[in-house]
Amino acid sequence: MATTSSSTATTPLLNIGGLASGLDTNSIIDQLMAVERQPRTKLNTQASLIGARQSVLADFQSRLRAVEAAAQDLRSVTLWSQQQSVATSDPTRLSAAIVAGSGAGVGGYQVEVSQLANAAQRTYAFGSPASAGTITIDGHDTAVAAGASISDLVSAINSDPRATVYAAATDSGTLVLSSRATGDTGSGFIAVTDGTGSLTEDTSKAKQGRDALFTVDGVAGRASTNDVTNAIAGVRLTLRGVTTTSGPLTVTVGAPSVDTDAVKQKLQAFVDVYNSTVDAIRARLDERSVPNPQTVADQQAGMLNGDTTLTAILSQMRQAIYTPVRGLPDGMSSLADLGVSTGSASSTISRDALAGKLTIDTTKLGDALANDPSGVRDLLAGPANVGGWTRAFERIVHDADTTSGTLDAQITGADAELKRLQQAMADMDDRLSLKETSLRAQFTAMETALQQSKTQGDWLSGQLAALGN
Repeated sequence: MATTSSSTATTPLLNIGGLASGLDTNSIIDQLMAVERQPRTKLNTQASLIGARQSVLADFQSRLRAVEAAAQDLRSVTLWSQQQSVATSDPTRLSAAIVAGSGAGVGGYQVEVSQLANAAQRTYAFGSPASAGTITIDGHDTAVAAGASISDLVSAINSDPRATVYAAATDSGTLVLSSRATGDTGSGFIAVTDGTGSLTEDTSKAKQGRDALFTVDGVAGRASTNDVTNAIAGVRLTLRGVTTTSGPLTVTVGAPSVDTDAVKQKLQAFVDVYNSTVDAIRARLDERSVPNPQTVADQQAGMLNGDTTLTAILSQMRQAIYTPVRGLPDGMSSLADLGVSTGSASSTISRDALAGKLTIDTTKLGDALANDPSGVRDLLAGPANVGGWTRAFERIVHDADTTSGTLDAQITGADAELKRLQQAMADMDDRLSLKETSLRAQFTAMETALQQSKTQGDWLSGQLAALGN
């Protein structure tokens, strides 16, 4: 026996599974329902395809936004700002950097360093205090508990933001105090008053702080730290070693210019993301449907084959690559003038070129940046950062990838179709449930009738046999 739904689809119904007829009625009902469910299966497949298509289009939308962002980087004010380079002949003893927001005098400078700046130091023998007290350093008090260890004292000093020194324990009984600031502070450095009786100074190890001493092109200079900003205008020098034995070091400051390597990197980044996006879209456009699909992947194959929206987007982007910018001089008005194209003209055209993928002629790009960097800037970012190729290209991509753009319209437009299909599937599920309930009721009635007939037949046979006897 088996139970199934009644005509109300909620009340269990006794199902006699072929006991009277000898038929596998459950299997018959399942097969009949499988036929009935075929339209429902088709609706589910259709809904899955719409969802998958939405997902792929959303991925393309994200890819196009990355293309747009890469194009925006090509007109960044920071990318095209004038920068100066600075280098030293021995960075291990002297390093240099341009001070932010300032300009430095172009040329070479001879720098000699005779002394590095350092901090004052005092060294003490330490003994754990028997009672609590206070140690005063440069007028600032540090509380010390009874029985405190040397590590307790070091921690108390170093964790105090108002302390004027740093503390270090070289061993369990030796404390070294160093001024937090470098430079010559005179003979009265690190004044200590010990109210705990735990410190005994080793005066032979006392060190007065020193200033850095140097010359730039023979002009003497002095600084309290090893970071020097008053030696070469617009340049920060970091003194790392003395030059008394090796002789002067050279600091070379370059003329203000655009960082052409950064421009090349940004242009290559644009080409890379552009090509990967073209690859992904082209793969879907060229994908063929699978006859007699057996898997979900087979069903989804070719769902965007020849899609007109995607085809139009690729066509518009490709056209924008070659469209020159109005108002710019010949020879510096399109990406081709920078060596960016689908490849050099030849009798053999590659598959990548046919697909619209870009390449960079690095020699041509390098020559353009070396010979006319302002022209390259005007082409990409526009004169005075107005107009330019990138903005025209961005508008095309933005129309496709933005909210309410062409791709978004397809993605959101499919929502209504999905809702319609989901409602149709829900309605069909209800009808299928009623259909199955009806079939089971009919077969149960048939089995019941057959069973009653068999019972009556058996009774009549019994009566006839009794009469014969």
